[in-house]
Amino acid sequence: MSKAKIVLSHSGKQHSYQVARALNELGMLDRFYTSSYITNKWLQHRLTQSQNQYWTRRFVEGLSGSKVSANWRFELPEVLWRLKEGKSPRVQRAVYRRDELFDAYVAKRLKHHSSADVFWGFQGSCHASLKAANQLGMPSWCELATAHVTAAQRILGEEARLQPKWAETIDNLVFPPDYQQRLEEEPHLAGKVIAASEFTKSTLLEVGIAAEKIKVLPLGCDIAHVPYREQGRSDLQQGPLKVLYAGTLTQRKGLSYLLEAVSALRQSIAQKEIEFHFIGGIQGNADLLRPWQSWIHYRPPVSQQELFQRYSDYDVLLLPTIFEGFGLVLVEAMAAGLPVITTPHSIGPELIQQGENGFIIPIRDAGAIEEAVRQMRNMDGDRLLRMRQAARQAAENYSWSAYQQRLKAMLQKEHLL
Repeated sequence: MSKAKIVLSHSGKQHSYQVARALNELGMLDRFYTSSYITNKWLQHRLTQSQNQYWTRRFVEGLSGSKVSANWRFELPEVLWRLKEGKSPRVQRAVYRRDELFDAYVAKRLKHHSSADVFWGFQGSCHASLKAANQLGMPSWCELATAHVTAAQRILGEEARLQPKWAETIDNLVFPPDYQQRLEEEPHLAGKVIAASEFTKSTLLEVGIAAEKIKVLPLGCDIAHVPYREQGRSDLQQGPLKVLYAGTLTQRKGLSYLLEAVSALRQSIAQKEIEFHFIGGIQGNADLLRPWQSWIHYRPPVSQQELFQRYSDYDVLLLPTIFEGFGLVLVEAMAAGLPVITTPHSIGPELIQQGENGFIIPIRDAGAIEEAVRQMRNMDGDRLLRMRQAARQAAENYSWSAYQQRLKAMLQKEHLL
């Protein structure tokens, strides 16, 4: 059987660039539609040499040329408003509009791909395209990098009621009605649904997507650029355990429960024995953090490259997330050798072996956070080193080359390769 040809479509970036490159290397990419991409190989090379951290995020090495159709006009309003206002409601509205216009454009273009075998779209920007593919008799796929919106609103809505003081920090809870409908319907319109984790799959099952329609395809990570130091401490007593939280400071990631655990640990363990470090933007009212200011070390967001370099400054990553489809920061930190403490609402259960390279704890459980941090603090240097080694080994299974192998196996199982 000849290789199938796939039309890939995503408004925005996310990990779709990597999917397009993997499909291209497998000889299966018919066309990649996206809202922004630098297609010129010479320009890609010059930008890579310049190490410009904005423009180098608009392509991946190994993918250039005519198979990529970049439609910058759909993303330009969002970019301009973001430069002017940062993260704002106006910017978010521009993102929704970008997705809708881009989707309508791709839907019209699909009739020019009569030789293609599959249409593969991404959550939020493929509603009209899935319908068009179905009308053309082209098998249609929809990928979700996060979990289904209905489950998100159920879980996060419950969180807002449980923790009303922190409710304003929860993002991705309310959408415009038309966009909400788009997110709800896309997985039902698709012939196949690709889920980033078993947790994502569970939310699809919850809304009635048949199990045989769902394919779990975990994301990859650029682990080759994450420094890893083999050595561990000979004795943790020589310094404090450095606990890192990286990402937007929001209740969606369990922030209040983390801070509750910080308070409990500060009452029973000397401050010099544990340090809590936060790197990321603050969602909502920054004054909510004021009671903990003297107990935590806060740093505003840094670039991905800088974060890669900083991981090795810490001993453990803590992400007690309430809702996370995947959680790329988990893989990045483990690539740097950090054991991870996280919840089942992420890629954590597939990545972590309990007590060997991290800990899976229940959501909304400050006591479990406290206990996991205590266990890390009480470890001797030899065990910490073993955990670091095991963390790195686990992360290596989530490189982009490993992703391509999983993708290849999935396509073979679908008799497309």
